[in-house]
Amino acid sequence: MGSPKALLDFRGQPFVVRILEALEALDIKTRVVVVGPDAPRIRPAIAGHECLIVENSDVDGGPIASLRAALRALHGVQPSCALAWPVDLPHVRVTTVDRLAEAFRRAGGKIPAVVPTFAERRGHPVLWGAALFEELLTSDAATRHGARAVLHAHATEIASVGVDDPAVIDDLNTPEDYERLVRELNRDIY
Repeated sequence: MGSPKALLDFRGQPFVVRILEALEALDIKTRVVVVGPDAPRIRPAIAGHECLIVENSDVDGGPIASLRAALRALHGVQPSCALAWPVDLPHVRVTTVDRLAEAFRRAGGKIPAVVPTFAERRGHPVLWGAALFEELLTSDAATRHGARAVLHAHATEIASVGVDDPAVIDDLNTPEDYERLVRELNRDIY
C-alpha cells in the first residue's frame, strides 16, 4: 500500500478509527487492536479510544499471527466470542456486524463461528466462539493456511449469515483497491 492500511483515510478518519467507532457503537466492551511495525504511527491515531493495544511480534506469520496475539491478550477476560475484523475492511456496515452478533446470541453461543456471506462467498469479519479459541491458537493447519483452516474443519457447524453488504468480501490490498473504494464513496458527491 505504501503506508499502513490502518491509517488510510475512510470518510475523514483512519481505517482503524472507523472500525473502533463501529465497535463502540455496537457496545463491544473489550476492543483489541493488534499492531505491528507501524505501532508508533498508529498509537497516536487511536489514543482517544478505549482499547487494548497488542503488538504482534510475528509480523511474517500473516493474519493468523495477529488473531493469535489478540486471543492471547483476551485470555484473562475469557469472552464467549471474539470478533476478528481485519483493518482493510473499514467499509463493512455496523448493521452487518450486528447481524453476526445476533446470530451468535440466538444460538445461545453454541455455534463455533459466524461468518458473513455475500454472493455465496464467505467474508469478514468473523465472529469466533470461545470453543474454537484453543484450536485457533495451536492448530498446525491454521499456522500453514490461516484461520480458514479452522473454518473448514468445522464447516458443518458454522453459521453463515447472508448479508447485503459487498464490503464483507472486498479486502483492500493494493493502492488500486483503495482508489476504487474512494471513487465509490465519492461518486454521489459529483
